[in-house]
Amino acid sequence: MRFYRNVVSRTLENGVRIFVFPQPGTAVEVECFVRTGSIHEGARLGYGLSHFLEHMLFQGCRDYPGTAAADAIDRLGGSMNAYTSYDHTAYHANLAGRHLPEAVRILSRMVRFPEFPEARFAEEREVILREEEMGRDNPDRLLYTRLNASIFQEHPLRHPIIGYRELIAGVTRDIMVDYYAERYTPGRCFWVIVGDAEPEHAFDLVEAEMADWERRSLAEPAIPPEPAQCTARSDAFSFADPLARLACGVRIPEISHPDIAGCDVLAGILGMGDGSRLVRRLELESQLAVNLRSFSCSQGAGGLLAVTASAVPAKLGKLESALKRELEAIRKGALSKAEVEREKTQQYAEHLRELRGIREIAANIGGGVIANGSPDLSDIYLERLEKLTLDDINRIAAEYLEPDRFSLVRQHPQSRKRKAAASAKKPQLVPQLTTLGNGARLVTLSDRRLPIVDFALVLPGGTIFERPAEGGVSGLAADLLTAGAGPWSEGEFLTRLDACGASFSVNAGLNSFMIECSCPRRHFAEMFRLLKAAVAAPAFGQAEFDREKANRRELLKSREMSPRAAAEDRCRRLMFGSHPYGWGTTGLPEQLDALTREQVAEFYFSRLVPEQVIFGWGGDCTSEETQKWTRELVAEIPWRRERIDLPPEPVFPEQPQTAEIALPREQTMVIRAVPGPALNDGRLSMCEILFQAENGLSSPIFKLVREENSLAYSTGMRLSGGFHPGWLLFYAVTTAESAERALELLGSEQKRLAVNGLSETEFDAAREGAAFTAARGAESVAAALNSTLLSLHYGRDLNECFRHEAELRNTGREELNALLASYLSNPAAVRVLAGRLPNRKETEK
Repeated sequence: MRFYRNVVSRTLENGVRIFVFPQPGTAVEVECFVRTGSIHEGARLGYGLSHFLEHMLFQGCRDYPGTAAADAIDRLGGSMNAYTSYDHTAYHANLAGRHLPEAVRILSRMVRFPEFPEARFAEEREVILREEEMGRDNPDRLLYTRLNASIFQEHPLRHPIIGYRELIAGVTRDIMVDYYAERYTPGRCFWVIVGDAEPEHAFDLVEAEMADWERRSLAEPAIPPEPAQCTARSDAFSFADPLARLACGVRIPEISHPDIAGCDVLAGILGMGDGSRLVRRLELESQLAVNLRSFSCSQGAGGLLAVTASAVPAKLGKLESALKRELEAIRKGALSKAEVEREKTQQYAEHLRELRGIREIAANIGGGVIANGSPDLSDIYLERLEKLTLDDINRIAAEYLEPDRFSLVRQHPQSRKRKAAASAKKPQLVPQLTTLGNGARLVTLSDRRLPIVDFALVLPGGTIFERPAEGGVSGLAADLLTAGAGPWSEGEFLTRLDACGASFSVNAGLNSFMIECSCPRRHFAEMFRLLKAAVAAPAFGQAEFDREKANRRELLKSREMSPRAAAEDRCRRLMFGSHPYGWGTTGLPEQLDALTREQVAEFYFSRLVPEQVIFGWGGDCTSEETQKWTRELVAEIPWRRERIDLPPEPVFPEQPQTAEIALPREQTMVIRAVPGPALNDGRLSMCEILFQAENGLSSPIFKLVREENSLAYSTGMRLSGGFHPGWLLFYAVTTAESAERALELLGSEQKRLAVNGLSETEFDAAREGAAFTAARGAESVAAALNSTLLSLHYGRDLNECFRHEAELRNTGREELNALLASYLSNPAAVRVLAGRLPNRKETEK
């Protein structure tokens, strides 16, 4: 399958390259890459200059002072952002195709003519220091950072992209300007444009902006090669978290190397899915791990293949020993042909799913150009993947899983004392609704462009349908639905699922319980057998129940140590009280402890009420086929007849509520929340415009808290609501010293919105962005199927997803501002601080 054969390219005289790939739809993804990253910082390695420079390019450039570049994209209804990696930096915008000229102009101005305003430089440095602190508060990110530093002893890949705190603090504007002049040059720059774009037009737009950029600074810094590792390495550190963690990794070659596809397959066999070998043996069967996953990632200069796991501290030693035994057995040839073929099928299916998104397509093209100078590396990779045999994987395992190549990092809990094709027309998705004989409903959403079949099923489950004695039961039921079903044990079920390349997920939210899966059409028959068993005859085994319950309990303990999660959980309890929304999707520890296997099984089976169940099929299927498949499924389900009713609506507090949670972390999460609307009254969807306005680089809250006051790295707002009223929540991640001031600013933004609402400029940009997001959602089969089923679940219209864009565009500013005034003028706000708490005595001084 040569998907990328129609990418069209052009190279300008100064070395700038342009790659254009038209795709159907209304949106275009525009990405400008610069081949410089953290490994290219030379004598200032570890200063994080590439990442810092990425931040500064959003602080003003020619024609777009301050945040005007991001504001302009926002006004067009699009979004923009950037990222820095080890070997490149990318600036990207996603917006309607008709706005391609503006996107090219804005990105080119940012990359070619940044202004580095002195007033913003010091403030942005503080923002980056806050971001670095967030990384040190994340145990999984710390584990990866330590593993990377162990595997790479000489190569600059060993250093974190963001840099080190003490070195970041020493970066000056002059250092930054010099680094920009040295590294941002036309020969290192290329563009990728995917989506609603005509190639010649796109070429002309980029050439008009970039052709006069003169060459300079062609030399590359000397990068030391990584010496061969001849003996195993180990490292250990402590972190204040109830769970212990372990990482075991090996170095692998550069991303264009012929072995990379095999390394990815090996990683998948090890632990990239619930049916994979190590997950099955070390997490599900022996229960040594609470969570285990593997990954394989490579850059142009090399990468790593690793297994990471969390465990209760008492089991860490046994987990390490068992992991080494499993890896040694695999090195000596313990894998089977069936395992290899299953994982190849999984990766083929994942490759197909990536081809549905223009962001993913652009990333693949850019990655190919970075690693191989060509946009089609992903096609070459797929060809190599399809040719892999068991012998190839055994050779790779024997070579790369050699014990002397291992680097092992242990994370212990800290003592209590001490992160060219023609442009295609917009596809039209048309949902078809059928009511079955037993009262259940069926939605079909055909899209036969790719050979993938999607399935979704929504049940009257989720937090709102839980009784106080069974909080968290929906989540446990979701965990257990694939832990053995029909004639298959858990291991057999998951193995068969992998063999047909299926993506299978069960999600228990606040208002629904949804089963979703997809697979290549050629493997549908086997996936359907598994699907019928999971829906109609899940085993709910005692051993699997005990394991998942214990794992959820351990994850709750870890959640209690996270400033973000702990603050949100406490806010939820203060806001919603005894209403189910108050214990959230995780449930409370005492609720979880009291649950039995029988309760979980009964909860699930009691959801199977025909009039409240909605089936959905999408992708490569017809309405006739989906009705046939659904009738087969209906015939096997043990239906119930007692309707599931909703509880009374929540009673919100009448007075302000405040809570503080002291945690051993560098950062502090601050939250300010007020009651919000329910989805069913039609007003929560209007708040999507507010959500668009208050999240992102151009949001008023971002500018107020971060840009103008440099108090936080991360700010924004969240919506919650469904069958019953939810909340409007504003948050910031800051320091203990700035927490009170950040809360004051969140309050002032709430007051501004309550009194004045969104300004005309803010409203127009946010409405355009929300409408664009809605339009994109209606173009994706899986997303549209999910949204359509949920609309019916909430008692709303079948076509809501497809007319949502128009509804948002028809929303008036006065209408939205009146809604904001009615909710945000509520004085009974809930305020929560979690993390390192302010020293108020010092503050008073």
